[in-house]
Amino acid sequence: MESIGYLIMKVAKELKYELSKELLQYDLTPAQWALIKNIDIKEKMDRPLYERTSKFIAEELDFDKPTVSGIVTRLEDKIMIKRTPHPEDKRSFILSLTEEAKKLIPVIEILSEKVTQMSLSNLSQEQCEQFRDFLSIVDSTLNTLKQ
Repeated sequence: MESIGYLIMKVAKELKYELSKELLQYDLTPAQWALIKNIDIKEKMDRPLYERTSKFIAEELDFDKPTVSGIVTRLEDKIMIKRTPHPEDKRSFILSLTEEAKKLIPVIEILSEKVTQMSLSNLSQEQCEQFRDFLSIVDSTLNTLKQ
């Protein structure tokens, strides 16, 4: 019998692979999509500027700083995000989405939901809800342990 930890890791890897295949048509990777979505959420919630820096986003997404720096550079080259100097911290930049990225987000969200729905297609609606509830409990527990 496979352990729960192994199954979680395996499923996460397979979901990432399926999402990667779908994102290819938009020349994006799952990591690039995660960064775009993170900035999108922060912009919509009007979060403080320090939460929109590479350093903060790297910590939040659990990416190392060089990885985020590379993702930011590639997304900047694709005209998906822009960097503007932080008004209070001259060493950092505020990341924001371009109009092109904002137009693409709803399309990618549908694509991402399609991958999720495909992966859950053998579960009933009730099982899907229970699964989401269980994952939320585990997530909450792990977040509590971080403190």
